[in-house]
Amino acid sequence: TPDGTSRRLQFFVYEYDVYRQRLLEERGYHKMTYGGVIRHLRLGQQPLAKPTLPEGYTLHTPEPENGRDAQQIADLLNAAFNRTCHTALEYQQFTRRATCFHPELDLVAVAPDGHFAAYVGIPYDEYNNRGMFEPVCTHPDHRQKGLAKALMQEGLHRLKAWGATDVVVETGDMIPANLLYTSLGFTEIYKGTYWLRETT
Repeated sequence: TPDGTSRRLQFFVYEYDVYRQRLLEERGYHKMTYGGVIRHLRLGQQPLAKPTLPEGYTLHTPEPENGRDAQQIADLLNAAFNRTCHTALEYQQFTRRATCFHPELDLVAVAPDGHFAAYVGIPYDEYNNRGMFEPVCTHPDHRQKGLAKALMQEGLHRLKAWGATDVVVETGDMIPANLLYTSLGFTEIYKGTYWLRETT
């Protein structure tokens, strides 16, 4: 903890994993009220909606080795998730080393002033023909404009063109995000909660 008086250890456990839940309970862990959800979309023959960005916003594929682009991604992640840990180098290292990274599946919405307003990364597992939306975020100053939805719709079109058969997205208990994913056709497949133990 910040004051150094205790230590906390937390595990995420799926609801179906009764055995692990029992083990954690036996070891003094307590089930929390918060958790996460994995949602799934099967890319079949159904038509996909055409993405539409608000007037003044444009679709852009960032260039990881461009220092300005990399820094804008880091700044957007920090602003969207209320963090300070993301850096341009972190983003660049991921794009350089992750075999699931494909530049064509990295999408941003650029605001009229040139700043990145929303970002959707789509790691792609080509061996299983599966895409994953991670992360999905919008800068607080540009929310409620449909930017993330448009980027995800564009991403679905690109994934389908690549031969992807299904897509997943993982979220917390954030109702607005889950409403977005439901509107795109994602359905819940796994749900889980965190288990916490605190020691002094």
